[in-house]
Amino acid sequence: MNSLVVALVVTSSFMHAGWNLLARRERNETKFIWRMLLVMVLAGALPAVAGEAVAHSLSVKAWACVVGSGICCGVYFFSLARAYSSSDFTVVYPIVRSLPVLLVAVGDLLRGRWPTAASWLGMALVVTGCSLAPLHSFRDLRVRRYLNQAVLWMLLAALGTVGYTLLDKIASEAVKPGPATAARYGYFFFLIAYVVYAVCVKMSRTQDATSSVVGWRLPILAALLSFGSYWLVLWAYQLTQRASYVIAFRQFSVVLGVVFALVIYRERALPVRLTGMFLITAGLVLIGVWGS
Repeated sequence: MNSLVVALVVTSSFMHAGWNLLARRERNETKFIWRMLLVMVLAGALPAVAGEAVAHSLSVKAWACVVGSGICCGVYFFSLARAYSSSDFTVVYPIVRSLPVLLVAVGDLLRGRWPTAASWLGMALVVTGCSLAPLHSFRDLRVRRYLNQAVLWMLLAALGTVGYTLLDKIASEAVKPGPATAARYGYFFFLIAYVVYAVCVKMSRTQDATSSVVGWRLPILAALLSFGSYWLVLWAYQLTQRASYVIAFRQFSVVLGVVFALVIYRERALPVRLTGMFLITAGLVLIGVWGS
């Protein structure tokens, strides 16, 4: 991965961890994410529609991809909100981020984009590190530690991530390259995700257990972070052949998220979590240096 791609994805990781922490802080994730997506849809409508009407940067193939991708993202957001409502941040966030890594690599294989041996090792280290992050001690390393009422939602969120990642990588090769195109594509991606999310919430009649009031200030900030985070990723897809490298490198957000959560929620920096963060970092170094 070249230095620009690494810079884009690392910056994206900070932003991604940031909006997830904001969503978790409110303890009313369903409403928070709904407001976050609504802000993106309303704020970006005019520039995105007008810009695409002039530039015509999205091909028919890209439009098909963005529809499928947006549906996957809507499912991801709904499942993520439900998982956060059922479990701790330091359990949900690492697992949801780690599961897609190797699945996306398989998608690259099916498209003839073979990761290097060092990158396979790096991705394995990332997955292992993410799996350790939620544990309280090494003695907790057993299958049933991950089987709780949030496991279905975490799995659905991870599968949604795989779906929109693979589709967006395909779309990045069928558009006029550039950050402006990535931004317009990102808007329509979040627009469709918002519609799907709203339908899922309405059909499930979902209500958070907490009665906390969600204002607009933090959802607006989260909207900026969420859109900016994925805009940078969409741009990075245009600059590299393998989506698996980007999705693996994005897991640096797990390190950031766990560190920030330890500080904000005052959880102890347990050795098992520090080991997990070390493995994630080592895996990212392998991908960044030898993943060409």
